[in-house]
Amino acid sequence: MTTALGIALTACGGNGSGKESGAPEEGATKSESSKATPAARVEWSPALTMGQPAPGLYEPKNSEGGKFQVTATKIVKGTRKQLEEGHYVDADRNLEGGTPYYVYVTYTLKEGKPSVVNSDLNAQAVVLDENGEPAAERPVIHSGFDEGGCPVDKVYMSWDIGEQRTMCSIYIAKANAKQPARLAWSADATTADDYKKGASWGWTTR
Repeated sequence: MTTALGIALTACGGNGSGKESGAPEEGATKSESSKATPAARVEWSPALTMGQPAPGLYEPKNSEGGKFQVTATKIVKGTRKQLEEGHYVDADRNLEGGTPYYVYVTYTLKEGKPSVVNSDLNAQAVVLDENGEPAAERPVIHSGFDEGGCPVDKVYMSWDIGEQRTMCSIYIAKANAKQPARLAWSADATTADDYKKGASWGWTTR
């Protein structure tokens, strides 16, 4: 009886070579192959030049109707003095030592009729670095009523087809921010990759 039991245990223990069965190796192979491959890096779409309209028409959400041709026309680099005169630092101490930029974008109504006549269309514009991340932001106070900044916005009663308006907004790059690379405009982008695929202008200042 003892001899029979010893034979049975030897059979269950394998060939005695110390090597494990192939099952775990198979599992490891499956585990390695199931690892997610890194997503392909999204490259920027070709940069538009200042004054060149973005392809297609855009319907900003905050205008509640109307399709526009959108054209970034110029970016003016401001001064530290303007940053102080506009009281931007008073509203946000994190902006101290930053660089102000005055961004001008022209909108031409091509189709439809906006329900909101004086909407802030520049709210759709963003300043991005080479990676598609924010490089400058509009401050809480963004009217730009400092000397040499954005002009005071006009008040309009309606939009007509073919009418063109240029809007100016201030964007401020914090002292430790990366260098702006693009000015992008989108009615629905939410990620860096979304902005990279859409319309954007090469960063050029005056």
